[in-house]
Amino acid sequence: MILPSTSLPVSLSEDADSPSGWRVVGGAHALTAVTFGSAYAFSAVFPGLSEEFAASRGEIALVFSISAFVFYSLGAVAGPLADRWSSRGVIATGLVAMIMGYIGASHAQSLASLYLWYGVGVGLGIGLSYVPAIAAVQSWFILKRSRASGIATAGIGLGTLLLPLTIGRLVSGLGWRGCFIGLAVVIAAIGLPAAMLVRKRQDDSIASELRSGDRLTPFTAWRNGRFRLFYVMLILASFCTFIPYVHIVPAAHDMGLSLESGTILIALIGIGNIFGRFVLAGLGDRIGSLRLLAILTFAVAGSFLLWSVANGMAMLVLFALSFGMSYGGCVGLYPAVAADLFGTRHIGTILGYLYTAVGLAALLGPTMAGVVFDKTGSYLGPILFSMAAAFVAGFLTLRLRQK
Repeated sequence: MILPSTSLPVSLSEDADSPSGWRVVGGAHALTAVTFGSAYAFSAVFPGLSEEFAASRGEIALVFSISAFVFYSLGAVAGPLADRWSSRGVIATGLVAMIMGYIGASHAQSLASLYLWYGVGVGLGIGLSYVPAIAAVQSWFILKRSRASGIATAGIGLGTLLLPLTIGRLVSGLGWRGCFIGLAVVIAAIGLPAAMLVRKRQDDSIASELRSGDRLTPFTAWRNGRFRLFYVMLILASFCTFIPYVHIVPAAHDMGLSLESGTILIALIGIGNIFGRFVLAGLGDRIGSLRLLAILTFAVAGSFLLWSVANGMAMLVLFALSFGMSYGGCVGLYPAVAADLFGTRHIGTILGYLYTAVGLAALLGPTMAGVVFDKTGSYLGPILFSMAAAFVAGFLTLRLRQK
């Protein structure tokens, strides 16, 4: 049975927020920067892939959707493995798979081959690294958990700022194949050393921990009402979040903007992400992580209203910054909220199960947006649906707070 975390004795507070945990935060920050940053650079190679394989936007978007589905769904396996064995070993295995995936994708001669190498390879890389790294961070903190979680996941924002913009500038000279090789080198040079900094704290003295020695199964988790509510909220909140990363560059091109302008928008999402995770997520330690999560989820919905009325670069910039800040804050808070609700002893397992919801949303969102565009010639329908889904997710977060 999953139990809520309880108030902590004052004597445990200092020990629970160990200075050693900040090294783990640094390793997780670097890992998320290179893994997610490389994945979100996909939008920069989107036009080249579409031209190379003479494929529709729905078909090309499916490449990213497969990888996103794999890496979030795989958390249900990676989380329990990291709880039982070495976080470093699980993460390193994923990074090697990611390197091989990029190399294989660089030689793809068909969409089917691209689906396999990129979808599965990149999916395995993030799937085996993200949940174990973020779960390890939660085990080191209590009083500053929201801040630590925000800083760790802020690597996603930094990577989104740097890598898509870099790939956007290099793709004209290297081509998408050369860019995939370059991303493999980045993962090997930065990701593998960063993995050596990550380890979960082995400490059973914290009062919020689960005391049962039984293994936590998906069925056990699902019987908890708050877990079910959190899961549904994640599906709705995450449906929209991958659509800009995949479609903002072609959407900007449809408005007559250049490829470089599109990649600048991705970079601006990254800037907003950094602010959301470094600054906004940390506020959860003061006003309550669930209350802040509800506010930021409503803000995500509001950002899509800006995209729906955008008619040029200025409005797209406002959308990119507001979406990046609000979404970044939400993602920074998800692990902290889960740890507050369910404790940290099995936090890798809990996060792994929860993030399968994000995997489902990642599989559906970008692909459906591409299919709708192929049929209607417009992104307006997916944008408005995304806005509505985020609003409902915000109300579910308020209900989760009440429960």
